[in-house]
Amino acid sequence: MVDTNKVKQNIAKMTSKARGTLGSGKVQPHKHCRVCFSPIKLSAEPRVCKEQACIDKNIRDERNQKQMRIWMFVFLGLFAFSFVGPIVLRSLG
Repeated sequence: MVDTNKVKQNIAKMTSKARGTLGSGKVQPHKHCRVCFSPIKLSAEPRVCKEQACIDKNIRDERNQKQMRIWMFVFLGLFAFSFVGPIVLRSLG
């Protein structure tokens, strides 16, 4: 059988350790690069490090996201028109 009191004690011990390391200030507040996940300053915007490869990949990713968003709206419009168009044409005719 599982001893619930022992499990609760272990959980309390682990959470207090985690809070102790975070609250002690050993790790400075920071962000992570979107591409290589290395630590960067909080004020870094866009959220990439200073490596040229990361900057280039972030620019490509942003461009792809913008293009995907445009195509999504186009297909959504076509899909909506395929349902609304026949209804409008019937009401006019």
